[in-house]
Amino acid sequence: SPRLKSRGYLTIKLLNNLTKILNSLLCVLEKIFITKLIIKGRFKMKLPIRFLLIFFLLPVLVCAQAINFPTAKYGISIGNSKNFSGIRINFQDHQVEHITGINVTFWKAKENKKATIKGISLGLIMPEAGVLYGVQAGLLGISADTKAVGLNFGLLGSGAGKEIAGINFGGIGIGSGAYIKGFTIGGLGVAAGNSIKGITLSGFGLGAGKRLSGIGIGGFAIGAGERIEGVTLSGFATGAGESLTGLHLAGFALGAGKEVKGVNIAGIGIGAGRNVTGFQTTLFAIGAGHKIEGVSFAGLALGAGDTLRWVNLAGLAMGAPNIQGLNLTGGYLSGKNIKGFSVVGGVIRIPEKGLYKGVAFSSINWNEGIQVGISVGLINYAHELHGLQVGLLNYAQNNAVWMRVLPFLNFHK
Repeated sequence: SPRLKSRGYLTIKLLNNLTKILNSLLCVLEKIFITKLIIKGRFKMKLPIRFLLIFFLLPVLVCAQAINFPTAKYGISIGNSKNFSGIRINFQDHQVEHITGINVTFWKAKENKKATIKGISLGLIMPEAGVLYGVQAGLLGISADTKAVGLNFGLLGSGAGKEIAGINFGGIGIGSGAYIKGFTIGGLGVAAGNSIKGITLSGFGLGAGKRLSGIGIGGFAIGAGERIEGVTLSGFATGAGESLTGLHLAGFALGAGKEVKGVNIAGIGIGAGRNVTGFQTTLFAIGAGHKIEGVSFAGLALGAGDTLRWVNLAGLAMGAPNIQGLNLTGGYLSGKNIKGFSVVGGVIRIPEKGLYKGVAFSSINWNEGIQVGISVGLINYAHELHGLQVGLLNYAQNNAVWMRVLPFLNFHK
């Protein structure tokens, strides 16, 4: 009814007036309190500190959000100005919109996700905004809800919701919800939800949700959900969900879910779900689900699910269904189809229906399939020989009965 609407309107108006009166009373009480404590010296403090407090709390003393001079938008601002260009000093940013110039704060911001600050942002606790451009430095850290671009320095840490780019430093760590780009140093860790690009150094760990590219150094470990490309050095391990490409060194192990390519050096082992290609060396073992190609040195063992190719060296053993090239091992070499030149301290073994084609030097050459070429050893056995055997005891089953077992030398066309 019109009467009820009229009463409701009067009630709302009365509440608004009461709110204004209360705000005015609070402002007066603040002025009295600050005046007694600071100006009149009721609170013991040195004179320079007293003047500094008066300066920074001046907007409160005059009941204003900010004091700006010579204009409302340009010059020098003391307080929580929303849009300003010049030199701005504020205790705590709150719902700021756009600041350009030098911005100094003393406390963590409140509800400042939509703010854009360009220039130099300095924080006793931390500069904090939606977007930070320029030079950002905080005693504890820096924080950007969306991105921080430029020189980002946080004594403890630096973080952004989407992107940190430029020269980035975090005493403990640096983190971004999506991207980190540029030259980055994290005391303990550096992490990005999507990718890290550039030169990245971390005292402990370095990780990207998808891709890491450039130069990465992690005191303990480096990892990426998909790909690592470039140059990496880790004290313990480096791993990628899909591929490692470039130059990679790890104190313990290197591995990828699919491909390892380039120059790869690890203290204990190197492995890939599919292929290892390039130059790879480790003290213990190298393994691949499909093939290993290039120059491979393993202190203990070398193995592939399908193919070993080119130069293969293992201290104890190597094996693959297909082996091609130069093969050197101290203990055991096994494959169904081997072509090339092999020197083995122990045994070369070819299974039934297999083939060895080339030159083989071993203590025991044991071929249950076809031997084509030259085999030299203490004992040479071939189910089917097409070539020459040199050793103390030589057996070729496809020879005539009186020629099957011969000392020193045996042959068959």
